[in-house]
Amino acid sequence: MSKTKSDQFNPKDLLSVPNLITYFRILCIPVFVAFSVLAGQKSSELYLYLALGTFIIAAASDIVDGVLARKFNWGTGVGMLLDPFADKLMHISVAACLAFAIKIGGSGYFLHWGFVVAILFKELVMIIASPLVAKTGVVVKANTVGKVASATLSMGIILCFFHQYINPWDWAIVLTAVAQSYVSAVNYLVGILKQIKELKLKEAEEGEVQADAAKTAKGEIAAGGEIAAGGEIAAGGEITAGREIAAKGKKAVQSAQPVLKNQAKPENKSKAKQPKTDKI
Repeated sequence: MSKTKSDQFNPKDLLSVPNLITYFRILCIPVFVAFSVLAGQKSSELYLYLALGTFIIAAASDIVDGVLARKFNWGTGVGMLLDPFADKLMHISVAACLAFAIKIGGSGYFLHWGFVVAILFKELVMIIASPLVAKTGVVVKANTVGKVASATLSMGIILCFFHQYINPWDWAIVLTAVAQSYVSAVNYLVGILKQIKELKLKEAEEGEVQADAAKTAKGEIAAGGEIAAGGEIAAGGEITAGREIAAKGKKAVQSAQPVLKNQAKPENKSKAKQPKTDKI
């Protein structure tokens, strides 16, 4: 089975431009968490908006590295694995901070913890499924619904920073994004199962073809053996028949020899009894 691009690793890919941008996005996560915690502890809108700015920069960098990878064909196996990991880590971290860390005045937390549980559960299922899928050799590309869900979730998270002003519309958008992500996950798993089924059918067909070829080869070998055996038997029969004919001929010659000898003796005697005549 040929290797897919995600299976191929080149150390030089670690320092490609899109991957460097992905590293930057991952480094933005602890910065965002720090600003979020300070915003909650000090009830400071300054740290709140610093956290928001950090998230916006990280989300923008995600768009930039994707555009560069497609435009200049800078896509790498490392990037195919690292980029979605960075996205998942960023979304989970931001949602958790909005639900448990950021609380300003009496407005309460900016996101309900149920959204965090739903997002975390879906991502854990995908993380557990990924190595199992990799063992099968099946490759399923990201679907459109998943990309839309990621963009919708980013938009909903940004709106959650203004929860006290636009409640409940920010949560409605987050709910829509979570629903889209589950639809994307179902499509992803269905696509995987479909490809695994097709792969097994293909392997079964190849096995049948190989078995038929092996049977044909055995049949040809057996037929060749029978022909060879028949030729040997025929040759042996001809040799035996020839020997029998030669033996019969020898016996005929031996039985004819006394008769010939008896016929030759009277002639010799008659020649001996003839009187000699005098020459005149």
